[in-house]
Amino acid sequence: MAVAPLSCVIIDDEPLAQDLLRKYVGRLPFLAAPTVFDSAVEALGRLDQLRPDLVLLDVNMPQLSGIDFLKTFTRHQPAVVLTTAYAEYAVQGFDYDAVDFLLKPISFERFVKAITKVQARLVGPAPGTAEEPGTPRVLLLKENKKFIRVPAADILFVEGMRDYLKVYTKARVILTHMTMTKMESLLDETAFLRVNRSYLVHKAAIAAIHGNTLELVNNMEVPIGINYREAVRLLTDKGVL
Repeated sequence: MAVAPLSCVIIDDEPLAQDLLRKYVGRLPFLAAPTVFDSAVEALGRLDQLRPDLVLLDVNMPQLSGIDFLKTFTRHQPAVVLTTAYAEYAVQGFDYDAVDFLLKPISFERFVKAITKVQARLVGPAPGTAEEPGTPRVLLLKENKKFIRVPAADILFVEGMRDYLKVYTKARVILTHMTMTKMESLLDETAFLRVNRSYLVHKAAIAAIHGNTLELVNNMEVPIGINYREAVRLLTDKGVL
């Protein structure tokens, strides 16, 4: 069954930038023709109506900046790729869960790389643009005021702590502001297993299962929640994790 193209919105006050992004979008068959706005103010209130999958958002705009526009998102949360001529805005954009950051002037190669990240988050890798086999997935986790690159393969398990997560890696524990649902969406579902409302476990880190408890390779134990026991049982019945 064919997958519908991703709907797209471009918000940029520069006509030349609009034209370039419109051209780039048109080259990718898995992106629909974009709706274009000249300013964030013009786009206010329209995202909930349009419900785009992707927003290509300029940071530097009069009246309402791209960053301030991100703060207005309430009901609909599209994937956002920021564009600007000023690299110092990148970190601030990631605070609001931007997928990627494109520094102007934008090359088509770099644009495709950003859209590949969007595809991976929303629907899986795009045809012809997937990461090469064996490429490790790396997460960018914010701890305090610093972003840390964390290979997914190094994560043993994740523990939910209200608005924060404790990410247990092979080297240390990272405390990051993120929801469990968000973390689960970033990790490969074939490699990680949700075993409790508050626990997400790397299957490779499971050393043993006894009763309703997982024993991990770091000698820590994780409880299996009532609503997750059947999923764990189905995997063990197959003899693989």
